[in-house]
Amino acid sequence: MNTFFSNIEDLKKVVKINASLPWESIEPYLEDAQTIYLEHYIGPEIIKKASDSTYANLVPYICRALGPLTLMLATPELGISIGDAGITVSNEQGKRSPANEAKIAAAAESFKFRGFQALDRLLLHLQSNVTTYKEFEQSRYCKLIKNSLIKSAEMFQDVGLVNIEYSIITFISLIPTAISIQDKLPDLLGDTLTKSLLTKTELTVKEQVLIDLIIKMIANKTAELFTTAPQQTSSLTPYFTPSIRPIYNDSGTTGNYFAAQAEYYQARINKFMLENSAELGLAVPEALNWNKPGNRIFAGLT
Repeated sequence: MNTFFSNIEDLKKVVKINASLPWESIEPYLEDAQTIYLEHYIGPEIIKKASDSTYANLVPYICRALGPLTLMLATPELGISIGDAGITVSNEQGKRSPANEAKIAAAAESFKFRGFQALDRLLLHLQSNVTTYKEFEQSRYCKLIKNSLIKSAEMFQDVGLVNIEYSIITFISLIPTAISIQDKLPDLLGDTLTKSLLTKTELTVKEQVLIDLIIKMIANKTAELFTTAPQQTSSLTPYFTPSIRPIYNDSGTTGNYFAAQAEYYQARINKFMLENSAELGLAVPEALNWNKPGNRIFAGLT
């Protein structure tokens, strides 16, 4: 049984809902929303501790997210009845008319927006107080960023220069792709330099400049892949849709902008490494001496 809401009156504190609605009509969606969304993002241990009042101060954050997400799941089904006559809606004279599909979709979208905004605030609170909420370190989010060069939504936006509205939920959606791009760094930097940059606790000024360029390249390449990929339609479960826009350009700019930016930063990385080879511990490229015996520009021509 859910411990955050026990009746319609509790639910009315965070969402607009008719008090005459039977509680048993809502309760199954409450359990589903908690499992699908809250436990998925913040982990079941945090939920458990909040339920037993160990983390009582988290309960308002949780309720502000759980209420709208519950009604997001429930809204499409609340106005229908399933029986021997199939799927029917109430349309008797003098009774309240069922909302049309557009209004139902708009209501579900509003619940979705409010619920995920509240979930983002909950994640931000947990991230800002991770020493207090030790169990949060076992969440999917914390486990992912341990392997990521980009450690936060703020870093993705402020250093990577991709506007994700500082959304932690958006960042969580992007981390796996960013890590897959990060795993290809040895092809660009070489194994030795890559290992050094990813494991050193104190970076030189030159290494920090290089790291910032790498983050910009990874962030823009990640944004390119997300903005050019076709929308997934196989799942009917409402999931969060990442918001990704160029940080300094018009919001209508397509994903091609990110592709150009990723190429630009990769070229800057190559140039920076060439110009700072010695300081980065790389082999200094040897200038070719075309006057040296055996060196001919047109060696293949006779």
